Amino acid sequence: MLKFNISSHYYNDNLVYPQMRVRYWRLSVNDLLSSTYPVEKANHWDIKCLQGEYEHFGVFWFRYGTPFDKESINGICFYYNDIPQDKVQQLLDFLQQKYGGRVLFRQSRVFLQGSREFNDKNEIANLANEISIKFNGPIEITLEFERVTPEEQEKNTFNFPAGKALPIAGSEEA
Repeated sequence: MLKFNISSHYYNDNLVYPQMRVRYWRLSVNDLLSSTYPVEKANHWDIKCLQGEYEHFGVFWFRYGTPFDKESINGICFYYNDIPQDKVQQLLDFLQQKYGGRVLFRQSRVFLQGSREFNDKNEIANLANEISIKFNGPIEITLEFERVTPEEQEKNTFNFPAGKALPIAGSEEA
């Protein structure tokens, strides 16, 4: 009798249990604090702070690093659009004091290479609140998850508002 050793492998699991990426956007701090997501599935977050009609900045993190030229930089980053340079410096000082890291600039993006990284809801929510208060602007939070099963999405296991879910087309295979 032939025996097949079908071990749990990403490729095999994906054939049996299809997985996808899902982004939840325009979340409030309360939406985030009410959630129950597994931190190991979070691969990206972004906190956008509005400063005017077109003026805004966003603090973000990617699990696998953020592209900088041809290499990835690990750590907290931020971007800004039509923000005065003194406010950019205030944001940089604020983030570097909290999370450390070596400062790298690329056009309208700032990287804190090697800064402390996190993806749990309480720390993201606390940072969003601090940014909103310090920079006197409303915030929107985006979180993206990987390896989300159809069952997790159908049952809303992460407990986010269903209308704020954006399934990302394509497979998880990279």
